[in-house]
Amino acid sequence: MVLGEYHQKNWEQATKDFDRAYELDPSLYAQIGKAFSNSIAHRDAEGLEILRGLENKIGERGGGDPEAMYKISQAYSILEDKTSALRVLRRSIEGGFFCYPYFTKDPLLNGLRNEPEFTTLLNVARQRYEAFKSKFF
Repeated sequence: MVLGEYHQKNWEQATKDFDRAYELDPSLYAQIGKAFSNSIAHRDAEGLEILRGLENKIGERGGGDPEAMYKISQAYSILEDKTSALRVLRRSIEGGFFCYPYFTKDPLLNGLRNEPEFTTLLNVARQRYEAFKSKFF
């Protein structure tokens, strides 16, 4: 629900919901939400610190959830850290999250669309998506 509030630009409610979720249980997704909340409040440095911490923790554990990596990439994107957003998006796609149709429309990635590496990553996602689709559908 909170991402719905965010997409509708209901900043006050989105901030409340992101912060409340973080307060109740600072899990991986709640921390990503806190980074979104920080972006709304123009506390970009704090949001980036959270994301870097999550990325480091995932790296230390030697794995990660590719969909969670995608969410981290979205948050980096809205915090205007294109280099990190693209790096994590690559990890997400390589890890098996390649929802090409969604990637083409996701407004949270709009800040990356003019980057040549984004086009490359989108092509990789499209190829994997099409291979999956032809094999299973």
